[in-house]
Amino acid sequence: MGKTWIYVFLLLLVSKASIGQSLRIITGSNQHTGQIGTTLTTPIKIQNNSDHLMVIGYAVAEQNLRSSQSATFCINNDCKTKGIAQATRLVKLMPGEIFEGFSTQLETGLVPGNSTLKLVFFNMINPAEKVETELTYTIAEKRKENILFQSDVLELSDVYPNPVHDQAIFKYNFFNPLKKAKIVLLSVLGSVVHEIELSPYETSASINVEDLNPGVYFYTLYIDNEGVATKKMVVRK
Repeated sequence: MGKTWIYVFLLLLVSKASIGQSLRIITGSNQHTGQIGTTLTTPIKIQNNSDHLMVIGYAVAEQNLRSSQSATFCINNDCKTKGIAQATRLVKLMPGEIFEGFSTQLETGLVPGNSTLKLVFFNMINPAEKVETELTYTIAEKRKENILFQSDVLELSDVYPNPVHDQAIFKYNFFNPLKKAKIVLLSVLGSVVHEIELSPYETSASINVEDLNPGVYFYTLYIDNEGVATKKMVVRK
């Protein structure tokens, strides 16, 4: 009798495992980044990994969106209904078939930060056959024009004017005074011709180029002695 119960228990485990694997998501990374004021579209591929027909439904398992954000679910690019709700259209999947018509659209809103959206897909004939996916969004401020580098440490604008005649001016904002930053000016041969430290208590720095020969130079931003951005600068007399 004991062996019989063990056998039945093992059958149940195998059956449960097969149900869990009968529907799967084959989409790539669930980590997404974007900027405020845009729309992020995430395609979702679903495969019927079983030996029987499935009718796929979906629902929201959990969502953590910021106040100015909204999410829309799309089937074959049909995204007419705002908000994500229970499936009203049926998607039939034959054994082994892959459906590539699901997608989500996130209106990123007006505030930077992190958001998550967890969806569950299930077989409407047998809801025990299901799979979940969690989408994570990191939304940042819109990148400003004429910005060479932007991070949580420092924001540096392109040099101006460019071409330069006498003074090369750099505008910046320091966000982490514990870090060290500098701009190194290089010749086309890679020789260092000038170097300036960026003070966390200032918002601009300049390089006098009157003693430099006309031509092409490159300036590199270093943060804690690691080069993070490089751009060309032209000196004219």
